[in-house]
Amino acid sequence: MKSVPALIVFLALAAPAAFASEAVEIKALGFSPHGRHFAFEQKGKSEHGPYSIITVMDVESSRLMRGSRITYADEDRKKLAKINQQTKRQIRRLKITTKDLMTVSVRGFDAEPFHEAAVKSFVLPSKWFGPDASLVLRTIKLVTQRCKDTKAAPIGFALALERQGMPTVPLRHDVALTDERGCPTHYRIAEIHTRRLKDGSHALAVLIQDLTPGVTGENRGYSAVTGLIPAKTMAKAQ
Repeated sequence: MKSVPALIVFLALAAPAAFASEAVEIKALGFSPHGRHFAFEQKGKSEHGPYSIITVMDVESSRLMRGSRITYADEDRKKLAKINQQTKRQIRRLKITTKDLMTVSVRGFDAEPFHEAAVKSFVLPSKWFGPDASLVLRTIKLVTQRCKDTKAAPIGFALALERQGMPTVPLRHDVALTDERGCPTHYRIAEIHTRRLKDGSHALAVLIQDLTPGVTGENRGYSAVTGLIPAKTMAKAQ
């Protein structure tokens, strides 16, 4: 892919670990036409009041686009309006839309606590990647890192697409956690989104919910893991 110019899109890694979030809402904003970018929105409440986060990902690298901004409901209305306009303008520039978006929601399930060799497998619709395709989420104890407050080893995760008779497609394998994610103890797959592209490949985005115990309650946030699944690895799915 060609390099992408720096954007002034307002986004964030996930709801910051300091938030004791209540009833966090997530909404997929969709993919760009060529599957190059994916965006989603989070809304919730923290000690600062209601907040909103829009996250924009580079799908192929599964990296966040540059820049970050969290907006709070109690901020100056003119300032909020300006931020919202800028965000919407950038979403339009990237042509991100929910058109042709295929979604599976896994709402209503709790994130699972870590235990040794914890593995969760989620079967995908056969029309996406063929029969016997699944996303596999594994939790990992990161023994080379320590949580700031408890000095315990934080828990990360690995995510992969597995299909019978085909090579596994690794999507994420944590080796360290950023400060923004805090010190999670639980993870779960919350939503899965894909869009079939003209060349037969698929843009894939998996929204992962993490849970971190906090002083004022459980802190919940979402991050996206993305990837391009090439058409040549999907020959059996046609």
